Amino acid sequence: MQHITIYDYLLLPLYLYLFYIIVKRRSVKYTDPVVRKHFFNSFYLRMFGSVAYSLLVQYYYGYGDSFTYYVGSNFLTDQVSSNLGNVSYFFASPQEVYNAYTTQVGDYNYAGYFAIGSALFIMKISAALSYLSFNKFLIISLFFGFFSFIGQWRLFKVFNHINKYKHQNLLAWAVLYSPSIWFWGSGLMKDSVCIGAVGIILHILYFSFVNRRFSLKELALLVFLVFIVWNIKSYIISILAVGLVSTLLLKSLTSIKNILIKSFIITVFFIAMVAVAFLANFSEQLKTLAEESQQQVLSFQQSYQAIQQEDETSRATIEMKAIDPSISGILTYSPIAVFNCLFRPFLWESRKVIILFTSLESTLLLLSTLYLLGITRFFGFFKSIFNNEYLFFCFSVSILFALIIGFTTYNFGTMVRYKIILLPFYYFLLVSIFTKFTQQRATPG
Repeated sequence: MQHITIYDYLLLPLYLYLFYIIVKRRSVKYTDPVVRKHFFNSFYLRMFGSVAYSLLVQYYYGYGDSFTYYVGSNFLTDQVSSNLGNVSYFFASPQEVYNAYTTQVGDYNYAGYFAIGSALFIMKISAALSYLSFNKFLIISLFFGFFSFIGQWRLFKVFNHINKYKHQNLLAWAVLYSPSIWFWGSGLMKDSVCIGAVGIILHILYFSFVNRRFSLKELALLVFLVFIVWNIKSYIISILAVGLVSTLLLKSLTSIKNILIKSFIITVFFIAMVAVAFLANFSEQLKTLAEESQQQVLSFQQSYQAIQQEDETSRATIEMKAIDPSISGILTYSPIAVFNCLFRPFLWESRKVIILFTSLESTLLLLSTLYLLGITRFFGFFKSIFNNEYLFFCFSVSILFALIIGFTTYNFGTMVRYKIILLPFYYFLLVSIFTKFTQQRATPG
């Protein structure tokens, strides 16, 4: 189905110019020419990524989640147009909207998505933006890309401040210019909203609570964005919360010299974690997660066997053995899941041009990690992490994200889209350790 029309292309220059004017006005406060350059370059890449991804979905794939959200948003706006009282659909539950859609439209290719809360949430956002974009798919995608840019830039500012403005160009290439981030995080997708919101959330947390720049407006925005991400991908908020709590614990322990007090705090922390896991029935949730993952793999393998007979080059999957859906099974598979998420696909696993670009980036990430492990003599790498609360936070959330994504995702194309949420944290971790090492090497004696 053709969702990008001639009107999208006619409106595109106008909206690009409007976003450029906004960015240009904001750039005035950046007096450092290096920072200003990265600010504009990051914006250009996001806008390019938003358009490029939209064109890829339209003219290469011909289908995708973006179109599903767009079709869903059209249903919502059509309901409001026919009866203003139907604006209540923007606040209705997934089941209510699903019932309305199946009754009035009955297209079962899309109906199931209306019953999924996270998918419906993106449809509602898209529908709201449609009133600002003449309901054109390409323009709505620009809004998603622009929000993603705002969040990513704010996250870069946090990392740059923590790294004391050293190796700014390297940090920009890693956090802002990484192809996976600006391409897969700039379209009409959940990932664009999440990566943008997470960047703003951490910016508010850092400058409000670390640098003591409190603002009621910023704190209200923080609550609102946490609500949004929770409704789209709740595990992101859970992982950030675990990372923050663990980091605060580590920070408190480093300031305590008494071994007995340290032991007591650690014991209380683990008892609390066990109690929370028990109350949340965490073991059962992990089992369900593993079982669902297995069902996804089996379903995909059946489809893949039929497709493979027609097109051998279409393969872009992760071959997984049967996973024991128990705590011990999950722990056993965890290192493989984390490795798969961070460093695959390998170059020889690329059977599509898109996967090839992904594999090049994954290979560079693996080589960079190995290089730093080598020059820091392995233990120095982890010593740097546990001696710095910011690096520890980035490391913990990166591993937790990689674990969940690697454990539940069986397709390279899907994995590269999901893992963009962790890449800025892992990239900053590497850049910061490299900065510390070069400083130590440059210091005499």
